[in-house]
Amino acid sequence: MMFDLRPYILLLWKNRVFLLANFVLASGVAVVLAFFVVKQEFSSQVTFLPPAASPGSMLSMSTNPLMGLLSGDEAGDNIDAVFDSKILKRRIIEKFNLYDNYDLQKNPNKFEQAVRRMRRQVMLSTALKGKGIGMSKTVSYSVQCYHTSPDTALMMAEFIFACLDSAMIDISINKASRNRAFIEEQYRTSHEKLDSIQDAFKEFQVTYKAFDISEQTKLTLKVYADVKAAAVMNDLRLMTLQREFRGNSPEITAALNEKRVLERKLAEFEQKEEYSVLPSLNMSSELMPKYTNLYRSLEVQNQINLLLIRELEQARLQEARDVSPLVLIDPPYMAEYKSRPKRIPMVMVITVGYMSALMFIIVAYAMFTDFLKSGWLAAKPEK
Repeated sequence: MMFDLRPYILLLWKNRVFLLANFVLASGVAVVLAFFVVKQEFSSQVTFLPPAASPGSMLSMSTNPLMGLLSGDEAGDNIDAVFDSKILKRRIIEKFNLYDNYDLQKNPNKFEQAVRRMRRQVMLSTALKGKGIGMSKTVSYSVQCYHTSPDTALMMAEFIFACLDSAMIDISINKASRNRAFIEEQYRTSHEKLDSIQDAFKEFQVTYKAFDISEQTKLTLKVYADVKAAAVMNDLRLMTLQREFRGNSPEITAALNEKRVLERKLAEFEQKEEYSVLPSLNMSSELMPKYTNLYRSLEVQNQINLLLIRELEQARLQEARDVSPLVLIDPPYMAEYKSRPKRIPMVMVITVGYMSALMFIIVAYAMFTDFLKSGWLAAKPEK
């Protein structure tokens, strides 16, 4: 069963004179409020680019490749934090004497009340650009200031931008200083470790006479090959002499002596346990892994030191850089026309809101009266 609105529409039509009078009255009051009572405010806006992401260290880029995607908004978060800080709000309030403007001099909680009211007067907005996979990048920031005086609105925008700029410079220098101190400590530790590895490597070389074990092993193999070739040639000569002569001849005796000498030398090159510039093949196989490990550790630590030296120089340059990280692209200017409130929309909102509320009250009162009558009649006993 549908609700019948025709009686209530007819009721509103019967009260059209009353409604028309109220419409004229509400319109007049709205005009007075919008044009004569409510203070008109001027607007001044400054737009700037977010700080460029500082060149990250090679260590952080290699350990976390996603930092290249997220580093752009990290500095933007600093702007939001500085803008929302209490110290910046207090400086703005004291600079432009907003306590008197808000009539809060005698309020015991005047600072918090002033901050709440200032949120409608000083606003920070961002322009975002999508980067895919649910991420976005801040393209620019805008600070918009409202005030009944165009000069004050302009000075507020300039003052807030100067405060943000100064704070971002301090943050950049402070971050670079802490980064430089951290890298210096890492470089000192790495340098100490390099010295210890160098001392261990030097001691190993002197103790085992392993100055360049690879070249020494090559030289040992070359000498061993020469001795082996001499031994083979001596064996061939000995066999020839034994076929030509019977018994012990001086040539055979000399060849046998040389054979024993060559065999002893070959045995020394194969299994000698003494440390020598020409190590035996057995000692070379033992010394090679130790030499290689120490040499590799030395090279790796040298590369780490070179990397830290480059990072340290970059951190020092970043610390000495006191250039503004904010790029101004749209400076504030003095407004020539009032920005808010919009008078015509304000008049329409007040008038329409008042008339809607009035018609709702008339209809609701009529419905309530009909309900009471129907309920009273239903409850009345029959005679």
